[in-house]
Amino acid sequence: MTTVYLIRHAEALAREAWSEDDRDRPLTEKGQKQAFQLAQHLRKSGIGEVRTSPAQRCRETVVPLATALGVELLVDNDLYEGGGALKLPAGEGVYALCSHGDKIPATLDALGIKWEKCKKGSIWKLELAKSGKVLRAEYIPPLS
Repeated sequence: MTTVYLIRHAEALAREAWSEDDRDRPLTEKGQKQAFQLAQHLRKSGIGEVRTSPAQRCRETVVPLATALGVELLVDNDLYEGGGALKLPAGEGVYALCSHGDKIPATLDALGIKWEKCKKGSIWKLELAKSGKVLRAEYIPPLS
């Protein structure tokens, strides 16, 4: 079985308040607290691989998790905004993927998962069969 934690990046500075490259837009103080709480919540989940969008706000969201787990943080350009649904890991194991507010809902839609919420700092826990069929989907709201 494969378990995937789809993590929407934590609270970041508003786009309108940031004049530099959007990829470099950082987390707010609240977002940093969310990232720490997320790491505490998931540190015993068995995650063996943490992947993130190259956006600063995504990297900052999962650095505490990767550190707590003692795993390398892998930057994956496919997790960046735009372009539709995410490609989920094919191998068995437990994965964490940090992405954006367009990619995660598009992925849930593509998997046929009914969803209402996907707030910043939230998690969707997906349990998948070897065939890729969704066995269970659980929404975990932001922890702060």
